[in-house]
Amino acid sequence: MTDPGSNAPVWWDKEVDAAGRPIRLDVRTAAHQIWDAARRQAQHLLGDASEAPELMENAVAQVSRYLDRSGADLFTQNTAGILMCAICRSLRRYARKLSRLELVGGSAELSERRIAPDWAALVEHRLDLERLTHNLNDKSRTMLDLRRSGFDWKEIADVLQMTDVATRAAFWREVKRAKSKAARRGRHNNLKTSDRRGCEEEDDATRVRGKLASSKRSATESADSVDQDFVRADGVADERPNPRMR
Repeated sequence: MTDPGSNAPVWWDKEVDAAGRPIRLDVRTAAHQIWDAARRQAQHLLGDASEAPELMENAVAQVSRYLDRSGADLFTQNTAGILMCAICRSLRRYARKLSRLELVGGSAELSERRIAPDWAALVEHRLDLERLTHNLNDKSRTMLDLRRSGFDWKEIADVLQMTDVATRAAFWREVKRAKSKAARRGRHNNLKTSDRRGCEEEDDATRVRGKLASSKRSATESADSVDQDFVRADGVADERPNPRMR
């Protein structure tokens, strides 16, 4: 915790997050550096700072996971700036949540307001996003991760030390390139699938022709065998003596 003797809210400086993952030392250090500013921001946006400790703890864990996923070495990033963006984003989100709270009535009213999600569309959208992510370069993948975490473009530009306009332009240019790459790969896979099916159909046709030829040979051999039996039968009949000729 920070400043336990003060009347101000304190946050718990944990060594591990809720899942048991170690929290980076550079993120914990940055949290101490920005705590006063974060608390003042909470007071400004929410009217009091009582929610600031929990939001800070969540932001510290989130930023630590993000830096670990990106493979950043300790104390090599603008960690204080990233963490401040994260805590400000969380505060704004919480403030919006409070402003949206409203009484909607009983169970009947709630059932009328409920809308079933289109799960098939959601799954397809997620699969498209995963395929697109695999084709992005490292910087654009970082931008996408930050956007999915709730960062706006101005905050992402601050993190990457770029301008807002340049950040957007670089990201969407890379998305366009990734989509083209994914489309080419999809066409290539379709061609390979078509060729493989063609080969399989040709193999099936060859096997069918082989079976037909085998059946035809068997029928011919069977007919020849029957003819030979008739010939032998005729020969025996010719050799058999005629009782009337005695």
